[in-house]
Amino acid sequence: MSPEASPGPRRRQTHRGLRLHQRRSFWAAVSLAVVGGSVVAINTASADTVDTNAWYVLVNHNTGEVLDDLGYATNDGASVVQWSRTGGINQQWKFIDAGDGNYRLENRNSGKVLDDYGWSKTEGSQLVQWRDLNGANQQFHLEKSPDGYVRLINQFSGKAVEVPLGSKADGGHIAQYHDWNGTNQQWQLVPADSVSGTGNPGNSGSSATPTTPATPSGTRPTSAPPTPAGGGSSAKRFMGSSTVLIGGSMSDASAAAAPFDVRYAYVHSQPAPSSDYYSAARCHDGWSGWWGCWNGSTTAPGTYVTWRDSVAAQATYKGSPRPQKMLWTWYSLRDLGDLAGEGDGPGEVKAINRVDLLTRYLNDYRFFLQKIGTSHDMIDLEPDFWGYVRSLGDPRQVAAQVTAADPTDCGSQQNSAAGLAQCLISMAHKYAPNTAVGMHLSCFDWQQNTSQCVKDYAALGAQNADFLATDVSDRDAGWYAQPAHGGLDKFWTDQKAAAQLAFYKTMAESVGKPVVLWQIPVGNMAQNDTLNHYKDDKVDWFFGHMAQVAAAHIAGLLFGPGQQEQTSVETDGGNLISKTIAYHNSGGVALK
Repeated sequence: MSPEASPGPRRRQTHRGLRLHQRRSFWAAVSLAVVGGSVVAINTASADTVDTNAWYVLVNHNTGEVLDDLGYATNDGASVVQWSRTGGINQQWKFIDAGDGNYRLENRNSGKVLDDYGWSKTEGSQLVQWRDLNGANQQFHLEKSPDGYVRLINQFSGKAVEVPLGSKADGGHIAQYHDWNGTNQQWQLVPADSVSGTGNPGNSGSSATPTTPATPSGTRPTSAPPTPAGGGSSAKRFMGSSTVLIGGSMSDASAAAAPFDVRYAYVHSQPAPSSDYYSAARCHDGWSGWWGCWNGSTTAPGTYVTWRDSVAAQATYKGSPRPQKMLWTWYSLRDLGDLAGEGDGPGEVKAINRVDLLTRYLNDYRFFLQKIGTSHDMIDLEPDFWGYVRSLGDPRQVAAQVTAADPTDCGSQQNSAAGLAQCLISMAHKYAPNTAVGMHLSCFDWQQNTSQCVKDYAALGAQNADFLATDVSDRDAGWYAQPAHGGLDKFWTDQKAAAQLAFYKTMAESVGKPVVLWQIPVGNMAQNDTLNHYKDDKVDWFFGHMAQVAAAHIAGLLFGPGQQEQTSVETDGGNLISKTIAYHNSGGVALK
């Protein structure tokens, strides 16, 4: 079954508005470390021995990687990750005495301190860096673990700093979790001047030059993990690329006609009515309305996902292999709202507060993630839904039966829309560990209320996702300009574009994650405003202003129609294909 024949439906057509008291004495312990392939003795500090005048490298017991200010970032909210030791000052931390046995951890490069973002007590919420406000959410005390390791316990949340799921990848994010003394929560405090830098030199660097150079004793990995967005020797990375990704929704033939990086497709339907659907050897004829059986009764449930992943992985360009990534738009709460009897918007919020419906939804989502498995995909979570939640007020006050619906995966989350967001993110990281998960940015009031959007996405926990996803417009400007469609002016000017990119940049910096623009109209000004040939200016504008795109922290441009009447890659006269070829031939534009 070819992608052109796929029965997968398109998106709906409307948008909606969204203590241990520490002794002060100092003593050193001797430990062994592997440095450049040799075993050397290094000094370490324990829970009793922090020197507030020293700079430390914090080495995770489980992974051997160190606590790292990703990409030499200096902004509030920037990601803190684990990375191979480079010797860079972005991997050096000072313990500032906050009194009563607590410390603030200051990064030597940024001057920012480790921060429990948004004063969260949620399991798995991500830690970032922020200007030093001496808040309890920025204070940590040290608990002893065996062999000279310590655990860092946040004063406000009471949770321990850890590398979630024991990830050993460069770029693995840092989060907080209840203190269970796991090795992924244990850190060795190594004085920064005790060993030289090792590992992949400068991999967590940025265009800034570190004042403490790395020792070039390693090699750079061929690709970076999808989470988070940083990495690379002299550039940030996202999904293995150091340049802005180009892709969209298109046929196999179009996808092979240019060096596209990404394909995207929708996954949405009502969830399977029982677990029998997931375990069946083959789909049944009557199951074709469920996304897992869109490929027909001759295939196993979930083949739609595994097949599309396989097609993308086997993509070619000019006869040579050029694998592509898949972005999945997970868009199923709309269908859950139908089951609740109210459909779009109100039905969705009603549905998430029903244990029976939310259980079915989360079971379906888990099965979807299991079908992705170890593929390096992306997921765009629930377009529009978060905008509707925002319209009801604080997302933490919109009720959802999260813990009862999935006590195994989400038992520690809040029973709210915000808890559901965190549940979806944590499940993606658990069941599809190589996949980047993105919160859809549904701020339809952004022109009047960007500050509230920042607050709402902080409340939703968007900082724990791997990117933000959003669309510029769901249809071509020429379609909107027709009197029958409202006679609206959706064409861009440089001023309109600058304002929109400024919004993306604000949101990206507020959560410390890049933005992927998805479902960008494909039309161009050579079209004649007839069916599938409507005018628009977005393709040409974006490719003509790629430096501005990158400066707004946009990591990907994904083009495609949001409704069946619009211009597509197959009907635009070859414009997107030619622009993509030219962009690729130019070497691309570096992420920022």
